Amino acid sequence: AMPFKARLYIGVAVTVGSVLLGGCLTWHPQFPEIARFLAYISLACIASTMKVRLPRLQGTMSVNFVFVLMSIAQLSLAETLILGLAATVVQCRWRPKTRPKLIQVLFNSSAVVISAALAYRTARAIPGGPYTLMALIPAATAYFVVNTGMVSLIIAMLSNRSLPTVWKQGHLWTFPFYLVGAAIAGVARASG
Repeated sequence: AMPFKARLYIGVAVTVGSVLLGGCLTWHPQFPEIARFLAYISLACIASTMKVRLPRLQGTMSVNFVFVLMSIAQLSLAETLILGLAATVVQCRWRPKTRPKLIQVLFNSSAVVISAALAYRTARAIPGGPYTLMALIPAATAYFVVNTGMVSLIIAMLSNRSLPTVWKQGHLWTFPFYLVGAAIAGVARASG
């Protein structure tokens, strides 16, 4: 039996993620470069099948976050959120060690949608736009903190451990990968 506070947290996260995605698709359904979007979403889904099992984490890590960061630099918000959602669903469903419950897929997808939306807005709030490394580093940081923070919080709730302990042991050491992802997204933007 899942504790009430964990069920409430998951419900709020799924609701916020759904509202963000639905609102974006309703009020800002922009797909200006459909070919680029289709290429990126295809590559992100392929990358999602290449899971890296992390020794300190119960789950896996995928390099699909690099494509989320590339989307932040080059695509619309709607495209970025759809890409993040699709990549996360593929990551959760593609040959899992244990079959995830629907609620896990919904929560993880919502965490990515929320993280990607915040990172997208962060990149656009930096002078010079989302195309520079100086904007992509804060965007990658926002994506990392929100995404790993949300996942760490539910793990902490379910395991009766503290959030800082779960986050430090399971996620903090992955931060350099997000910075490398920001650099890759910056190079891809500069060359594309």
